[in-house]
Amino acid sequence: MIPALSTTLLTDLLLLVAGLLLWQRSCSDGDEVWVLFLRSIAAIDLAVILLSNGVLWLEIPLLVLVFGLPSVAKLEKREGRG
Repeated sequence: MIPALSTTLLTDLLLLVAGLLLWQRSCSDGDEVWVLFLRSIAAIDLAVILLSNGVLWLEIPLLVLVFGLPSVAKLEKREGRG
């Protein structure tokens, strides 16, 4: 019983850190829409951790997808507007 509890706690802590890192990443972007999007995803991540249990099959792939998205600065540099 204890290993299962510690695995769940470790997973929740890892997802909590991911949500906080996503919030921090949103603070470094200048585009208001992008900041709102990243903060919404971070808030949903933190709400899922706090309010539900067992939705990890959905939450983990979405976090991987969001962390893989480029920043606004990278997109502007790629298009030559930066």
